[in-house]
Amino acid sequence: MALKSVEHAAAPKHLLTLDEVAAWVQDAMRSGASGTETVAARVSFGGKLQKIGIVIDTATGAEATPPTM
Repeated sequence: MALKSVEHAAAPKHLLTLDEVAAWVQDAMRSGASGTETVAARVSFGGKLQKIGIVIDTATGAEATPPTM
């Protein structure tokens, strides 16, 4: 079982932008994500995205255990 973690975090003291989320989705799909994986996220006190990630089993393309944020 070969696992690949695809994560993206905002720069310190910043939040993720829509462009950054779109780039992360493209990276995840190119890495073998099927689109059905559960996304793990860390959010700010105000509910804004700080970090997102998924773990993909690259051997089967199946979802693996979501990463902890």
